[in-house]
Amino acid sequence: MQAFRKAIVVANPTSGSGRAARCLDEVAASLGGVAGQVQVVLTAQAGDGRRALQDLGEDNVLAVAVGGDGTFNEVLNGARLDACTLAVIPAGTGNVLAKELGMSRRVGRAVAQLLDGRVTLLDVATCNGRRFVSMFGAGVDARAVELVHECRKGGLTQLHYVPHVTRAALRPPSHRIEVEVDGRPFACGACQVSIGNTHSYGGPIEMTPAAAPDDGLLDVMCMRWDGPGQMAGMMVCGLLRSLHLSGAARYGRGRRVVVHAPGDRVPYEVDGDAAGVLPAAVEVQPAAVRLLVPRAYRPVQRRPEEDG
Repeated sequence: MQAFRKAIVVANPTSGSGRAARCLDEVAASLGGVAGQVQVVLTAQAGDGRRALQDLGEDNVLAVAVGGDGTFNEVLNGARLDACTLAVIPAGTGNVLAKELGMSRRVGRAVAQLLDGRVTLLDVATCNGRRFVSMFGAGVDARAVELVHECRKGGLTQLHYVPHVTRAALRPPSHRIEVEVDGRPFACGACQVSIGNTHSYGGPIEMTPAAAPDDGLLDVMCMRWDGPGQMAGMMVCGLLRSLHLSGAARYGRGRRVVVHAPGDRVPYEVDGDAAGVLPAAVEVQPAAVRLLVPRAYRPVQRRPEEDG
């Protein structure tokens, strides 16, 4: 692996019920072999990771997020993309990006993958100016994220989301989301809109199974259900990674996606964090970020009609 002038390790000490904090010494010591200086930043509140990188003046910097997708999103939004190479070590709840890249959940193994890794260029998406690398969701999933974070008192697990998703299954939402893709109407009346730069979403579910982070496109899936029975069927399709093939979904691709819900308050999430309320304009920036990935990583290429 190439040598870096400096490595900045940004860690959320609450990620993974404290797992990120426990592995910091190991990570910092290992990176000392490829960087002239190693700086560790522990985040205490939202925005700390982003601010730690915004004031960076050096070039040839390795910025490593130790935590979940939210931690990496802060690093992505704070870093100068022309000066930094980014990396992730999974120590959070969802770890969608790390899963996409084939990163090990074992910290020692994940560090070894980076030390033996290679740098590749991947697409970055923006939502109302905020960068993200994995996913955008508006509707039911974003409301669940919003409720979980309102009640958050420490680390999260995927079980925290179950009650809110279950409630959505029993009481279909009344909002109706409209979507345009590359300036053309795409969907009207959706309960849930997912925009993916990666195929992974969370756990075994893939909302945009044909997405690839190096194709210069965003994958879009819009869904609507009208009762618990239909929602139950869609949940089964989700576990089988075939939501995009269900009759209640529409799947497409584009470079710019506009999502709005006239007259309704509909939240949206970015990389698993509550990020605002519609409307939202989502665009892709091809090959915009340098990412340190395992040597064996290759983006998965699928056609939208394939069963994931």
